[in-house]
Amino acid sequence: MVITRPNHDITTNYLSFWSQLVIDYADKRSLRVIDLCGSRATRKEFESVLRKRGGQAFIFLNGHGSAEKVAGQNDEVLVEVRGNDDVFFGTVVYARSCSSAAALGPKSVAKGAIAYLGYTDDFVFFIEDECMTRPLKDKTARLFLEPSNQVAIAILKGHSVGEANDLSKNMTKHTIQTLMTSETPKEEKELIPYLRWNVIHQVCLGDQGARLT
Repeated sequence: MVITRPNHDITTNYLSFWSQLVIDYADKRSLRVIDLCGSRATRKEFESVLRKRGGQAFIFLNGHGSAEKVAGQNDEVLVEVRGNDDVFFGTVVYARSCSSAAALGPKSVAKGAIAYLGYTDDFVFFIEDECMTRPLKDKTARLFLEPSNQVAIAILKGHSVGEANDLSKNMTKHTIQTLMTSETPKEEKELIPYLRWNVIHQVCLGDQGARLT
C-alpha cells in the first residue's frame, strides 16, 4: 500500500490521524506500507514511488482535491488530468479527496488503473473544536471517517473493490438509521444530510470485482 498523508491544515491533519488506523491494520497483516506523510507527500516522491513499484499496488490518497486533481502537502498537486494521470496504471486507487472521481477517476481508469474509488463531489466531515488536537477522540468526525476508512480496510482484507465500496456505504447508512431515532439530540440529527451526501457521491469506477493479490 502506498498512502499519502499531508498534514498542513485541520482537514488534512484529521485525515492523516485517521489514516494511521489503516496503516496499523496493514502492519498487523504484515503488508508493506509506503507512508508519504507530511513533507514526504510531494509530487516528486509520489511519482518516484509509483514508477519504481513492483507488481500490483493499492494507492490510498488523502488530501484536498478537485474534479481533475488530488493534492499533497501544502496543496502541491500530486496527480492531475492531462498531467500524470497514467501513474495509476495497474493499480487500485482510493482517493479520500473532494470531487476527484468526477474527472480524474474516469481518466485514470481509461489510462489503465484497475479501479478508482472516490467522490464525485465534496467529501464532507465535521469536527468538534475541543478535539482538534486529538482527532481520534472526535466522536463527530468518527461518524464520517470510520466508514471512509472501511473502504481501505476492506480492500486490504481481500474484499473486491465493489464490495469495499458497498461495505463503507452500508456502515454510513446504518449510522443514519441510528441517528434517526427520537432519542438522538437535534444537533446530531442535523448531520444526517451530510452523511447521505457522502453516500450519494461515493463511487467505484473500473473493475468492480478487482481484488488485491
